[in-house]
Amino acid sequence: MKIIKKASLLALAIFSFSCFALENKTLKVGLEASFGPFDFKENGSSEVIGFDVDIINAIAKEQGFKVEIANMPFDALLPSVLTEQVDVAISAYSITEERAQIVKLEPYYDSGLGVLVRSDLIKDIHSSYDLQGRTICSRSGSTGSYFAENIKNAQTKNYLTEIETFMAIDKGECDAIIIDKPVLEFYHVRNHDDKTAILKDTLTFEQYGIVTSKNKTEISDSIAEGLKKIRKNGVYDKIYRKWFDGSKK
Repeated sequence: MKIIKKASLLALAIFSFSCFALENKTLKVGLEASFGPFDFKENGSSEVIGFDVDIINAIAKEQGFKVEIANMPFDALLPSVLTEQVDVAISAYSITEERAQIVKLEPYYDSGLGVLVRSDLIKDIHSSYDLQGRTICSRSGSTGSYFAENIKNAQTKNYLTEIETFMAIDKGECDAIIIDKPVLEFYHVRNHDDKTAILKDTLTFEQYGIVTSKNKTEISDSIAEGLKKIRKNGVYDKIYRKWFDGSKK
């Protein structure tokens, strides 16, 4: 009993020290600012805003560290964490077994893939099965891209950003887009687009994770603790309502 108690106290002491070690420090946070409502710029502004930005800033406030945003290509996020060019990455980064083997991913948002279809094809496309043999656009390196590549006889086209992907379907370069459903809905609301339609069904269930190095436990521990605090004190719910309609998922 005493041994267990001592071990628990030691673990608590190590955790407390690791969180205290970040106090007043600045963490470089990588994201890709073309993924509204999670990370994006508005009306030509240089400021990056969105759900992810508010979440990491709220965590930082709770844990006493500061945030420096680094806007970079999505494909560069994980390598940048591994090479310690950034301390944290948060950019609607889906948790997969493959990614979890090489980095720490702290779940913070439940999501899933959706399908955006050209309006002139909506009468023929009702599910992912109907995408067979179609031309599908998605973002390079995303889970949407992986999903599209496994659709029978589909021709896939990958783009560096969501903005380029949406432009491609507007130009008629593809029949459908597979991207995270919250992003599709955000795009539709903001653009009042009548050229495309969103399929009702969600293709997959996914969780987004805040990415940190497995070698930097003081950072991952502090992120986890801060996220727990903002969920408990209502700040997470407030941020969610700011960027999404309805209740927290």
